[in-house]
Order: sequence, then structure tokens, then C-alpha cells
Amino acid sequence: MMTQRTFQHRVSAVEVACILIIAAMALWAFWHRSGYMVGVAFLLACLDVAVIERVIHTTYTLTTDGHLVIDKGRFASKTAIPLVEIFKMEQMGAWWRPTHYILITYGPHRVVSVQPDNEEAFIAEIRKRQKRLEKEK
Repeated sequence: MMTQRTFQHRVSAVEVACILIIAAMALWAFWHRSGYMVGVAFLLACLDVAVIERVIHTTYTLTTDGHLVIDKGRFASKTAIPLVEIFKMEQMGAWWRPTHYILITYGPHRVVSVQPDNEEAFIAEIRKRQKRLEKEK
């Protein structure tokens, strides 16, 4: 019997830098209180809240019915991928890139990138579940 397992999103330095830059721009726009700058500052503050919410609440859940559910927070829809359709998982990134991720290829020419906190355990768990689903067939 498979149990549900959830992996948290790994927060990268690029995401933190993006949050800080947007917050600084919003603060600067609030500081200059001309007519349109207040609106720009409000929009930047809303954008920053959306980015923070997405970074904090992104999860990758392996369900009991054999799906990978990617939940990118309250403001985005969930993506469910059947594990039997996943045929390739690659750890992507280079030494000069500040972030790395797993590129999942599934279905007819579809790809999705994920950044779980523990990449090796994530890949091992998907492969283990795929083997179990193949045996059940």
C-alpha cells in the first residue's frame, strides 16, 4: 500500500533576490508619493505577495493513486501527472547557474520543472512507485 508523500519546494537564492528587489522597488515607489507612483507601488507590493506565496506554498505530492500533484500555491491551479506517463527525469543546472532543478518529461512531448528540497529522495520515490505500479498491472 502506497502512502501519500509530500516534498517541499527548495527556495533558491534567485527567488530570494527577486523578492527583495521587488520589495525595494515597492518601497522606493511608496517613498515618492506622486499620483501614479502610489499605484505602481501598490501593484509591486501585490506582485511581491504573490511571489512570496508561490515560493512558500509550492509542494510536490505523490498521491496514493499514482499521480504527481504539483501545487504552486493558492493563486495557481494544480497539475496532476500520472506516474506511469513519466519516462525521463533529469537533474539540470550547471556550475555557473545559481539554481538547479529536475526536468520531468512525460506524456506526448510535455515537460515540467520542479525544485524539491531533497532531489535524490524525490527521484528515488518516483522510481519506486513506478516499479510498484508496473508490478500491479
